[in-house]
Amino acid sequence: MTTEPIAAPLGGERPAPATEGVSRTQTWAAVLGLGLIMLANVAGSLYWISQNVVLIGHDASEYLWTSIEYTRFFTPLSPQSLFQGFTFPAYRTPAIYIAAQPFYWFFGVGMDSAQLLNVLFLAVVIGLTYALGRTMAGRGVSLFAALLVGLLPMTTAMSRLFYTEMLLTAMVVLNLLAMVKSQRFTHRGWSLVWGGSLGAGLLVKWTMPIYLWLPLLWWGWRSGVLWAHMDAARRPAFRWRRALVAIGLAALLSSAWFWPNRSAAQLFPLGDWLWLGWFALAALTIYALAQPSTPVSNGWGALLLALTMASLWYLPHANIAARLLYIDEVRGQEDVAPLAVGNVTRYFRYFYEHHLGALAFWAIMPAALAPWAAGWLRRRWLRPGAAILWLSTGAAIFVLVLLQQQNARNLAPLLPGLAVLMAIALWAYPRPLRVSLGAVWLLALAVQWGVFTFDRWFPLYEHYPALWVRPDYSQPPSTGPTDPGYWVGPSLLDAITAGRDDPQSLGVLVNTHQAHRGVFRYLIAADGRKVGVRALTTQDGATWTNLLASQWVLLKDGDNRNVAGPGLALLDRIQNGDPLFAALYGLVERYPLPDGDTLFLYHREAGPGWPEADPEQAARAQAIADAVRAAWSDHAQLVYGSPELAVWVGMHDPAAERVTVLRDASALPAGPVEAGATVLAVVDPTTEALEQWLDEHTYRAATVGDDAAALVVYGAPAEPLAAQPVNAAWGDVRLATLHTQAATQPGHVLPVEVEFAGAIEPGIGVSLRLLASDGAVVASSDFLLQQAGRLGLFAPPQAAPGAYTLAIILYDRATLAPIDDERGQTPTLLGTVQILP
Repeated sequence: MTTEPIAAPLGGERPAPATEGVSRTQTWAAVLGLGLIMLANVAGSLYWISQNVVLIGHDASEYLWTSIEYTRFFTPLSPQSLFQGFTFPAYRTPAIYIAAQPFYWFFGVGMDSAQLLNVLFLAVVIGLTYALGRTMAGRGVSLFAALLVGLLPMTTAMSRLFYTEMLLTAMVVLNLLAMVKSQRFTHRGWSLVWGGSLGAGLLVKWTMPIYLWLPLLWWGWRSGVLWAHMDAARRPAFRWRRALVAIGLAALLSSAWFWPNRSAAQLFPLGDWLWLGWFALAALTIYALAQPSTPVSNGWGALLLALTMASLWYLPHANIAARLLYIDEVRGQEDVAPLAVGNVTRYFRYFYEHHLGALAFWAIMPAALAPWAAGWLRRRWLRPGAAILWLSTGAAIFVLVLLQQQNARNLAPLLPGLAVLMAIALWAYPRPLRVSLGAVWLLALAVQWGVFTFDRWFPLYEHYPALWVRPDYSQPPSTGPTDPGYWVGPSLLDAITAGRDDPQSLGVLVNTHQAHRGVFRYLIAADGRKVGVRALTTQDGATWTNLLASQWVLLKDGDNRNVAGPGLALLDRIQNGDPLFAALYGLVERYPLPDGDTLFLYHREAGPGWPEADPEQAARAQAIADAVRAAWSDHAQLVYGSPELAVWVGMHDPAAERVTVLRDASALPAGPVEAGATVLAVVDPTTEALEQWLDEHTYRAATVGDDAAALVVYGAPAEPLAAQPVNAAWGDVRLATLHTQAATQPGHVLPVEVEFAGAIEPGIGVSLRLLASDGAVVASSDFLLQQAGRLGLFAPPQAAPGAYTLAIILYDRATLAPIDDERGQTPTLLGTVQILP
């Protein structure tokens, strides 16, 4: 394809070349016009921020939370705090968090202060769009492109929310501008701007190269820079003196960065090897920049400068590729073929739905594409230099489709280039048609800009939603989804922290655009509250353990579509009256929302706020919960002796029904236990009253645990006990009476009452056992030999039906040696018990 401009595009006049001279008056008029465009856009975003109180976006809240953490790192500033700042985030790069700090210092810590960073970069992006356009077309085209980019919905939205895309967009446009301005890397200053913007962009977001790789290759090939680098590689000229200076300076700089932070460096995969990586990059960079200014030295110097800047974060996180793959897997990225139709067309749908909307798309894109299509059909470009903008767009979409990334914000860095391409296309039309089309474009975009800037205009969206962009990022300041009535976080946190100095834990079982874990984490960090947040809405976090470990639980009725399946199961369980939740938690506050739904805040007074802090107690509770599960059956009842025990053991969810929590001794039942019931009692030294009551009304069968906490299995007889024939004696001691039942069932307690006669000596133990046909012990219960004993044998739920033998053993408690009966046998068989199906 040739690169000559179209001679008479669509019958109109030839576009004025970019080098056409203009008068001083025209120059000042262009500067004034650009300033007014910047001022109008900045004023619109500042107005939006001043009216808005509802934080929009899940990622935005995480960015805010992390940026506030940085205020702690940088107080005070030191080599250690700077190192931590450049290496802290394990997944996201640090540039936006660092860039937000001056705004916190001057305007206070909060959402509005952080968003001023993106308002500033909105003006920067508009100015860079103008500058990029000027490298390819006249001032009129450039001004119109600057006007367009400021009105595009995603540009507007990113300037009002705390996302990285506005910084990333500025770095991408600056890099493309520097690529052109460097004049094939012959201009050292612009070459270094190219390298610096690439390095800074990599610190903004790892996606920076996807917008630049193809324009760089094409530009390097067309300009001959690639061939020059290849020739230089074949004939290297090494300068020892400059190399030694570079090595010395690099050693000094890398040591100054690494040595004060050598302990922190051990937390990263490379450890002490970090110093060597930084030293090598710094030495190469300094050596390249010390060479005379040539395309080769400038190109390598700029690239090494970018790598050195980026290495501040990427070298410590050398495993970033694996980390990115893991995060994508956790987020549940679609497992589809990269060339599947839905995947290939995704970003075209994003552009239509999130970046323009139906009205603006059909008003702008057909007319904007027609001149380019006509030029391609004639094999002639509208503007030769604009090829890098098309290549940037195509390269980014190609990589995003290949990686199956699913985020409409990924197109934001392409918008300035697309605005320039639209403006170039518009100037290809004859002047009267150009003016008419431009007015239509601006009207469509300006009305949409107003719809999402002024609350009074938002009814236009509500009446005709199909005309506008999807309101995921584009929102009015305080109407509809951003109604201040949704902003309940501050009052909710006030309720949690009122009169409490100890750290509290909040489980968030809500996931809406206005209320989710990230919002509360941001508010907690901004206000310095002692509250920790557990996410109960994710696939991994929505567990009964995390729910019950939280002192406070927030949930919502109505629409909970954004809650993962396990979280919905928790909601159903609570709303259906889970006995443990109902016993432990009380409703504290209701928060009616503008859409008719209601938030509910629950609180439990008893139990730990952070069970993770006591692993020994947690392990004990886990063992008891396992024992409850092993003993559970359809007729079992679980009784927690106290709310604290209910929290510790209940976190492991051993039973979801027939659960009772006793708050104190006054809550003990007045009447007898239901006949045939099996009671699983979780007790500790504070619940003696419960054990005494159960010992009086039921039969103790088994104990699992220790003196600190235990599970005790009790059973109530389904029918009166019957006397059984006995013939057992051990010297001067004999078994006088035996009362029990002839049969029981799995999961039930076989009640047994015995009386002994004769010389009862201290230190003798009795073990009553239920034996299978092969002699295996199915159940046992031990007690101290005394005149009368009252106990039970617990038949496990998994016991097979059949005949079992009731046996007894006497033994020395000191040595555990069994005592033979008068027939010289041990154990002594007492009879047969049937375990029924």
